[in-house]
Amino acid sequence: MSSKKRHRGRPQEIPRNWVTGRAYDLHIQLEQVWSKLGGPLLAANTEQEVKAAFEEFAKPYTDNYVPERIADIFTLIKDQKFPKKKEAQINFLGDSLGGRPNLSLRSSRDICEKERAKQRRKTKHKIIRNEFYIECTCGYKGPALDNACRKCGAEIPVSIFGRTGRVSSLVEEEL
Repeated sequence: MSSKKRHRGRPQEIPRNWVTGRAYDLHIQLEQVWSKLGGPLLAANTEQEVKAAFEEFAKPYTDNYVPERIADIFTLIKDQKFPKKKEAQINFLGDSLGGRPNLSLRSSRDICEKERAKQRRKTKHKIIRNEFYIECTCGYKGPALDNACRKCGAEIPVSIFGRTGRVSSLVEEEL
């Protein structure tokens, strides 16, 4: 029987990938209807006007927003920090609503931003070939091609490098 230690900090209410997944879905939905929905939504002065805007201009997605998220949307569009540009508005709404009702609007945005920052830090490059400098019994000395001798094609045994990628002690003694 093994006991798992609790991680530092406050326990998560829902997994981060759920929040980012929901936010991504909401981004896509809002992008598809924003050309019609954006103007009436931003002009709304009451929750009823927000509801009417969704029912009229976002018919395919009305069930996702009405009535559960209407109060949150109204709060967001009246927020002083609500962005001015179209793409930023869509992102702000999607990120804020991604964690609802389990998380606050701000916490949901923070989680989405942290996950986006992780993705930006990852490199887009990948190692596609691993080569070594070899000395073969056929007399070839130089870089290997696809873990084999370029002259005779003798392959480098997998056991030499194992899982660590280092030459084993037996081979080091022979060299």
